[in-house]
Amino acid sequence: MEFSPSMFVMMFLAFGFISYFMGMMIHSAWMYEDHPKMKRNSRGAWILCMVAGTGVTGWLFAYGYYVNF
Repeated sequence: MEFSPSMFVMMFLAFGFISYFMGMMIHSAWMYEDHPKMKRNSRGAWILCMVAGTGVTGWLFAYGYYVNF
């Protein structure tokens, strides 16, 4: 299998977009449903949710990679 630079760019972009939207879903669920008394524009909560989204997406990418080999 030959790896091309465009393949790495597409994988990086896909990972970035999926991580961002996963973080947004976690943020909306956590801030609006579970913690209604927290400030909605909390920077710490936003960063925590983005890190959680990156972790979930990283696990999905790693799991998908290792299951296929």
